[in-house]
Parts: sequence; C-alpha cells; structure tokens
Amino acid sequence: MSAPEPKEASASGGLRQVSLARIAEFGIEPKRDLGQNFLIDDNILGVILGLLECGPDDVVLEVGAGLGVLTAALAEVASQVYAFEIDRSLEPALQATLTGRSNVNLHFADVLRAGLEELAPSPTLCASNPPYSVAGPFVIESLQRLPGIHRYCLMVQREVADRMAAPPGSKVYGILSVWVGLYARIARARQLSRSIFYPQPHVDSTLIVLDRRPPNEITTLEPAVLRQVVQAAFGQRRKTLVNALSAGLHVEREWAARAVESLGVSPDVRAERLEPAQFVGLAEMYAKDAPARS
Repeated sequence: MSAPEPKEASASGGLRQVSLARIAEFGIEPKRDLGQNFLIDDNILGVILGLLECGPDDVVLEVGAGLGVLTAALAEVASQVYAFEIDRSLEPALQATLTGRSNVNLHFADVLRAGLEELAPSPTLCASNPPYSVAGPFVIESLQRLPGIHRYCLMVQREVADRMAAPPGSKVYGILSVWVGLYARIARARQLSRSIFYPQPHVDSTLIVLDRRPPNEITTLEPAVLRQVVQAAFGQRRKTLVNALSAGLHVEREWAARAVESLGVSPDVRAERLEPAQFVGLAEMYAKDAPARS
C-alpha cells in the first residue's frame, strides 16, 4: 500500500501533514505487528491541544510518538514532553521532526515496562495515539501509577472507548470499565475518520478525554489488592460472582458468599452487574478479613 502524496506547505508557511513527508523522506514502512497507524492529518493536532488545555508549566506524557507530529505540537505549549516509542528504527525521522525542541525527552522503550514513577518532573497530562494493543493496559497502569496526571486525551480504537465508558450490565463492561470508573470521568470528544491515519486501520477510532477524579473520590485502598479482586471477579465471566471470587482468589466459597451478600445483591449476581464502588467494598473486605485459602 503506497502512502498518499505529502501536501504542499500551507499559506502560513507551515508544512501540512508532516508525517507523510517523513514517510517519504526516510522510506518508512509501517509495522503491522507493532500496530503502527501514523497520524497524517495535522488538523487534529489543534483539536487535541484544545481539549488537553496544556499550559506552560505542564509536563506531558506521550505514548507511541511515531513520527513526532503530536510530540512537536505538544513541545510548543508544554514545559516538557516525555515521548515513548518502542520502534527504534523511527529515531532518524523523529529527530528530524523534533529538531530544535530541547524540551522533548525521547524514550525508546516499552511504556508498559518503563519506570514511569521515576520520571522527574512527574507528568501532569497525557496526550497520545497509542497502538491499539497498548491503550487499555496503559490506561489501567497509568491511572494507578501516575496520580499526577489529571487529564488524558487519547486516540483509541472505538471498541476500547466503548469498554472504558461501559455501564454495569453492558456486555463489554469489564476490568477496564471498572478501573476507569474508579479513577476518572470519561468524555468522548469525537469519532475519528480512518483517513487521518496511514495506513488506514480496519477499525474505527475515537478521541476521548479522561479527567482524573479528585482525591476525595478515589479509594485509598492498596491498588494491588483492588486489582486482584477485580481481576478475579471478571476472570470467569460465565460464573456467578461468588464462584468467580472463590476460584480467582483461592478462598473458601462460604467467605465469598458472605462478601457478596454484604453488598446487598443477589448471591447469583455476576461481576458485570456491580458498580465500580462495590468492587472497592469487596476488596476492603478481602484485605481486612485475610480469608483462608481453599
């Protein structure tokens, strides 16, 4: 599949669709195994910056820097940008796009394995076009590990956006839905055309905004315990919540039944029927009672 021709410079003198210029200049072939769909429509950059509301004191985290067009736009308005990219072969193109921008820190690493807590100064915002396979896990990890990020503006697969926003009882309500519901408020900004990416993905994308909940709305429970309980609850979706907790947490079924009963719900309820806050209640009981393993 050949790339579209780069557009000419705009009347104001700025290059349009810088990604296309880089693709042509460096002979870049997008890697499907890395989920590379490069952003090629510069018009969306203004939309992202408007939603992000980045100020001169903000520090931005970007996942999947690609060819650097969003990175460069962020660097124009932020104090500092941490740009993560797993594909080292893109370094020459990234360096070309980011020439003269000394406030960008490039990290050629898997963001899911990186020491994000060690970034100093800590990120306050996140704007990204992450690979589809990374978006969900990254949101879960960063909401837990980077409490300083108060807003996210992300381009994600529509299916991922659906899961983030799914209410209890929905077929796609799951771990991601609960985690986002506990830590953030979600707003779908707009649906995105497939034509703004190269190569065009076979799925639709959504631009979403996540605003972190204020501290008084976020549980102080140890995240590892909460995550363990939520994962156990959804580990076997066809089972009742009692049976799923018993199997996933390796606890006596009687304890699981008492814990579910304390929520005031039917003993036959399944995990997808619980509100996010009810999972916190289960996790608090699990942490407090330290039930004997079956």
